[in-house]
Amino acid sequence: SLPFVQKKSGVKLAPRLAQYVQDIMPLMKTSGILMSNGGWSVKEFVETKTDCPDFVGTPVVVGEGLATSSTQTGPAKRGETSAKIHAMPASANSVAAIVCAMDAGIGNMEFCNLMEGAHMKPEYLAKTAFHQIPLFEGSDGYCVAESTAILRYIATNYMPSLYPASPKEKAMVDWAMDLMSGSIYDVLAVKIFYPVFAFAAPPADQKAENETCLDLLDKFEKAFLSNGKKFVAGNSISIAEYKAVPLMFACMQPSVEKKTGFKMPARMVKYVEDAMAQMKNGSFLSSAGGYSIKEYAASKE
Repeated sequence: SLPFVQKKSGVKLAPRLAQYVQDIMPLMKTSGILMSNGGWSVKEFVETKTDCPDFVGTPVVVGEGLATSSTQTGPAKRGETSAKIHAMPASANSVAAIVCAMDAGIGNMEFCNLMEGAHMKPEYLAKTAFHQIPLFEGSDGYCVAESTAILRYIATNYMPSLYPASPKEKAMVDWAMDLMSGSIYDVLAVKIFYPVFAFAAPPADQKAENETCLDLLDKFEKAFLSNGKKFVAGNSISIAEYKAVPLMFACMQPSVEKKTGFKMPARMVKYVEDAMAQMKNGSFLSSAGGYSIKEYAASKE
C-alpha cells in the first residue's frame, strides 16, 4: 500500500485491501514500527531503493475479481463423516490433507482434475478464489484451503492426538510444518521432484540444489529428530508428519533419484517409513488407482 512501492512496481492494492490495512494498523499497538524504526522500518527501508526505475505503463490493481461465498463461523460440525478434500493424489501437498482426513475418519478425496481445469470452474472458485488444491469442504459447506490450515483444523476438531496440547510441543509442530511449507518446500519439492513430475522446470544447477536440499534436511533432523526422538513431537506422529512425509516420500522415488541424482538420507528414509507405518492410510501414497505419488513417479521413469 506504500506509494513508493506502487510507483516502482506498478502494483496497486484494490480499495478494499487498502482499507483493510488502514483499519488494522490502529488496532496493533506497535504498528508504528512499520513506518518508523530508526531507518529500518518497512517504509524507511523500501524508500532507500531509489535506484529502482519507475514503472512505466498501466498499474495492475490486485484484490479485485470474483469473490468466494461468505465464510462460515462457529464450531466445526460434530460427527463429520463425509467431508471432501478436493485434490489430486499425485500432489504431495494434497496427500497431507487427504490421508489425515481419512485417518480421522471424517471424509475422503474428491478428485479435482487440474489438467482439465476443474479448479477454474465457477462452482470451485465460489469455494476458494485462489483456485488451488487441496481444499477442505465439510458436509455443512464450510471450506478452508492450504494443507497446513486443513491439518490444523482436522487435528484440532477431530483428532487432537495429532496436535500436542503442550504450547511448546505445539510450536515445534507448527515450526516443522512452516519449514515444510517454506524454505524446505522451495527446494525439496520445487527443485527436486517437481521437475521430474513435470510440475516445474528443471533448475539451472541440479547438483547445487541437491546439496542445498541435503543441508536443509540435515538441519531438519538436528532441529526436530535429535536426542532419540522418533518424530517431531516424540514417539507418536503429529500433523507435522502428515505434512512432511508426502514431500519426502516423493523424493525417495526411483525416477527422482535416476533423473536428479538426489538420494534421500538414511535417517529421513527411516523417518518416512516409521511415520507411514503409524498412518492408517499411509498406503494411499503408493496406491491410488494409478495416480498416487508412487504410481505417478513410476510413470516418469
